[in-house]
Amino acid sequence: MKKIALEFLKIITSKGYKAYIVGGFVRDSLMGIVSHDIDVTTNATPQELKTIFSEVKFPRNMNDENSYGSVSVIYKNILFEVTTFREELEYLDNRHPSSIHYIDDLETDLKRRDFTINAICMDENGIIVDPLNGRIDINNKLIKTINNPYKSFHDDALRILRAIRFATILDFKLDDELIEAVKITKKYLKNISYDRKKHELDKIFVN
Repeated sequence: MKKIALEFLKIITSKGYKAYIVGGFVRDSLMGIVSHDIDVTTNATPQELKTIFSEVKFPRNMNDENSYGSVSVIYKNILFEVTTFREELEYLDNRHPSSIHYIDDLETDLKRRDFTINAICMDENGIIVDPLNGRIDINNKLIKTINNPYKSFHDDALRILRAIRFATILDFKLDDELIEAVKITKKYLKNISYDRKKHELDKIFVN
């Protein structure tokens, strides 16, 4: 799996773009956990990815105009979730940004994500790239938001359930400030759809 994933990155970088595995696959790899979900972040846009790979699929009811830069790419029968480096503008519904724009900087893209442990990258040579020090929090078994937790949960309230899920599954602690933020922002969970909340809770109970 990892060998094919690195090969996938090299195809993208051979075209002059940047590309990294990011998130759960890298986190789990560092912890010695087998993972099969591979997320890739790149400065190649969805349209550019369509010129590189033959099987590029947009989320249901979305296209390259409103997919938030996220597509699924099938390569050697493996599904890669690929997202273009982006910045997200103001959130309007405690879940989705009002708009996004593509950027060319990895660290800026990582800073929009949820937790430090999910912002660790691996390049096409298998080298770990960790500008936000997620490995330190893995070593300390700590769930910590990248940005101010109050703002992070206000922007996307589903992150509250994700924090609990990761702490439960990985047997990690929640950061003290994060816990206080949950108490204040949990009211925003009412704005999240039942299906999305159920999906996160199911993941907890399955594990």
